[in-house]
Amino acid sequence: MPEDDRYQHYKVLKRADGSLWELGRGAMGITYKAYDTNLRCTVALKVINAAYLESDTARQRFLREARAAAALRHQNVAAVFHLGTDHGNYFYAMEFIDGQTIDEYMKQKGRLEPLEALDIALQVTRALTAAARQQLVHRDLKPANLMLVDEDGEKVVKVIDFGLAKSAKREGGDSGPLTVGGGFVGTPHFASPEQLEEGDIDVRSDIYSLGATLYYLVTGRPPFAGSVAQIMSQHLYKPVPAEPLQGFPAPFVALIVSMLAKDRDQRPQTPIELRQKIQTCLQELRAAGTSKAAPGPANHVRPDTTATLTLVLPSGPPVAVGAVFAQKYRVEAALPDHLAGKCYRAVELGPRALNVRLLVLSREF
Repeated sequence: MPEDDRYQHYKVLKRADGSLWELGRGAMGITYKAYDTNLRCTVALKVINAAYLESDTARQRFLREARAAAALRHQNVAAVFHLGTDHGNYFYAMEFIDGQTIDEYMKQKGRLEPLEALDIALQVTRALTAAARQQLVHRDLKPANLMLVDEDGEKVVKVIDFGLAKSAKREGGDSGPLTVGGGFVGTPHFASPEQLEEGDIDVRSDIYSLGATLYYLVTGRPPFAGSVAQIMSQHLYKPVPAEPLQGFPAPFVALIVSMLAKDRDQRPQTPIELRQKIQTCLQELRAAGTSKAAPGPANHVRPDTTATLTLVLPSGPPVAVGAVFAQKYRVEAALPDHLAGKCYRAVELGPRALNVRLLVLSREF
């Protein structure tokens, strides 16, 4: 995708070294810090790679989902307020959040007490409730997509990247999910079992991801660790690890376990139901005066969200050196094969240029 510095009346800002000011890269596009020359304010500008919108069906689906995301107006959601095309790419402008991600916050804190973690989760449920009115499912809830901002001395959570959410609407034959390469792309630390299996997704998938995030907030680690293949398998088949939750109040542990149920019918079924359960848990913890875990080391293990990129693709020829996946990683060389698939050394595009491992899993795995 060409690196242009202007999209209609939005000018992409530059860093001191002259590079475009990237806020992040995802499977479908790049987010820049930009300036709205009409309203004279800073925005977050997400530019979508046209290669992912080649068919008319995909374009119409994306437009519908972007418009649904733009209809979200809620304190806990980063607002989308403009959609356009320029340089052959779609783009949309979002509210610029001047804060830090939960991921960054956890680097400072190590782990959170249950009351603070529950307050964060409670705010996310309000965002999910607003999204449900538009029949939107986020599909990528994780600490990196939750922003913390200070508003009048209070921590407010903002959910970002609803613009690439899946529309749960069924409007003819073009209402399926907007996917990249037909497979699951990304790191699976916070993904639901049905998402890893590429099954039908609804709001209960987001509830699972929020449960995994809540687990991470209070333990300093995601529910499952290991290789990407191992993490995926554990999400699908292994119970929630209980040892890191020892010492926490029973109602709190029960809430997390219910959110992380493998069978989505056993989870809270709606954001409203989940919000009620969180509020009840908060009341019980406050009444009992047991907001903290039992004394012990934080044992903080952050999820490695940049070390590995996982793709689930049909079996086929080896990946070519120089190929770019998820618009973010360029293949540099082949590595020894993994039991679950082919491995490659890759580099992350952008200012950080991190070295990563690319694991291509066949659908047969």
